[in-house]
Formats: sequence, structure tokens, C-alpha cells
Amino acid sequence: MKVTSLYHVGIPVDDIDRARDFYVNVLGLQFMDRVGGNPNNPDALEIHGKYQRLDRLRCGDSDVVLFERPRPLERDALDQDGIAHQAFDMDMRDYEEALRKAKELGTFHRIVERKSGKTIYMFDTEGNYLELHFPARH
Repeated sequence: MKVTSLYHVGIPVDDIDRARDFYVNVLGLQFMDRVGGNPNNPDALEIHGKYQRLDRLRCGDSDVVLFERPRPLERDALDQDGIAHQAFDMDMRDYEEALRKAKELGTFHRIVERKSGKTIYMFDTEGNYLELHFPARH
């Protein structure tokens, strides 16, 4: 087997509406559509009495899909997942505003500065660990 490209990145969420609001209104992804939740759909999958729903979002040329968990999880992403995260590129001109917003939301974790640029690590509304990467200008 040899894959040719990435189809989408999936992010598990407890509350799909709250998560969509964060990814669209805070990070600026474009909402495309909601799929699932309909037991009459041939793709429907019931888990714990709930038909799964997902939101498709657009991020540049890539798709991000928010997958609603069958049951909410009480978890600590760093404790349970380590440093596993989703990473998004942003324009360096937006760095200060993004840092201010992450701190204002109370989801800020840390900053890392490298030769390749600056990075803000934060959490989404669902406890997932995120990296906002700001490539250095050359």
C-alpha cells in the first residue's frame, strides 16, 4: 500500500456544537456541513444509543472533521495523550492577537520559539491539545 495524500484530520469532541463554534469563530475554519445523526442514513452508526454526528470544516486546502463522541470524556489530554496534538499554521502577523485570544479564553498552555517560527500551545473547548504554528518570515 502507498497512500497518496491526507483525506482529512479527525478530532474527537464531546459537544459538537460547542466545538464547531470554537473551530469556526476562534480559529477561523470554514463550516462545510454536518453529517450523521440520522438513523435512516445507510452510513449511520449507532453507539451507546446515539447515532454518530460529525462536522466537516475546511482549513486552507485540507479538511478537518469534528467527530462527536458517543459519551463525553472527563480527561486530561496531556496526562493521557502526552504531547499528541493537532497543529495549524497561521500568519506571523496574527501572532500577538492569537496569543491574546488564547490567554483570554483561558485555554493557553505555553509558547515555544524555534528557528522555524513561534508556536502557541493551547486547548480547544473539548480538552484537545492544539498547536498554532507561526512560520518565521524569511
